[in-house]
Amino acid sequence: MGEYGKMILKCFLLVLIGALIGWITNFIAIKMLFRPYKEVNLIFFKIQGLLPKRRNEIGNSIAEVVNNELVSIKDIISKISSEDIEENIGAVVDRILESRLKEEIIKNFPMAAFFLSESMLDKIRNIIKQSILENKDEMMTVFAEYLESKVDIKSIIVEKVNAFSLEKIEEIIITLAKKELKHIEYIGAVLGGVIGLVQFAVVTFI
Repeated sequence: MGEYGKMILKCFLLVLIGALIGWITNFIAIKMLFRPYKEVNLIFFKIQGLLPKRRNEIGNSIAEVVNNELVSIKDIISKISSEDIEENIGAVVDRILESRLKEEIIKNFPMAAFFLSESMLDKIRNIIKQSILENKDEMMTVFAEYLESKVDIKSIIVEKVNAFSLEKIEEIIITLAKKELKHIEYIGAVLGGVIGLVQFAVVTFI
């Protein structure tokens, strides 16, 4: 093999080795986002995957962003249609009054059984129903305030994130970002190859 051939081979090997080192480095870095799940003691230092190690911090950060920037109780309540609320409340009130009104009136006022006609019951039902529906907005405001004071979305999200197994979280992230993670590996290979080429140029021509 001539001098020129050796130079080409040397260039090829340096580029190949650089590309392999770059790819392997990024591959390991991606794997170490998730693994090892449990802390491993390597005498001089300890290693653990970034996600397992900082799981609680990540869960809190996700919850904080969702709670502060994406979803709040007010947002949820605002998406509920006033017409739908009225329709559903009306249906519930109708069902309750239909099954319980006459029974409750007679139970508390036995003498009313003698003059309580169906038309009178209908009028009472309509009065009660109308009174409830006219105050539905106030009822929703009270309900929203109660939810805001009692429901902590952040805690719920943190609890849900912590309930996920690490394997499941890894599977979800890899599924969602499979292409991007592969691109990171390829970029490592390309950069490694470029570094190998630069190294060859420095060693050969300088």
